[in-house]
Amino acid sequence: MQAQTNSGNVAEATTPANLKRYRVAESWKDYEVTLEVNLDVLTQERAAMINQYLSDDKTRLMEESDDVVRVAVRLAGSTMIRIMLEQGGTSFTPASKTIFGDNPGTSWTHDLHSAEGFGGCEADERPYGWCGIRVIGADVDVPGFFEVDLTEIAVSGEA
Repeated sequence: MQAQTNSGNVAEATTPANLKRYRVAESWKDYEVTLEVNLDVLTQERAAMINQYLSDDKTRLMEESDDVVRVAVRLAGSTMIRIMLEQGGTSFTPASKTIFGDNPGTSWTHDLHSAEGFGGCEADERPYGWCGIRVIGADVDVPGFFEVDLTEIAVSGEA
């Protein structure tokens, strides 16, 4: 994935950003978010700040075998799933486009960057923001009428 540019007759390699993609999934309900992470922005130090923002940071770090970057990415994914559920769910892929021509992840990324612990700077217009993470895909659907069951339960102990 290395791009080449021509400078006169000499092809020069350009170094792409240090990018990785991760899928954060909640398997019980099949919720998942695809995140792209710029590891030049999400450094070990910054990931530690994200992890330490919330309590129970040591437990999360143990769960990810002391890989603080994985902890920060997993936190971002779980945060996005909660935000998406609160806003009615969504489903899109990295190739999806809105009527305005951009990926829906752009709007969801703004929500992540505005969340406490992930930079919280709405004025940061960089694609990866302060935290180095952007949303590029998701499949998070809230349950509808046909996905829930209704059961009458007996009332006991009433006088």
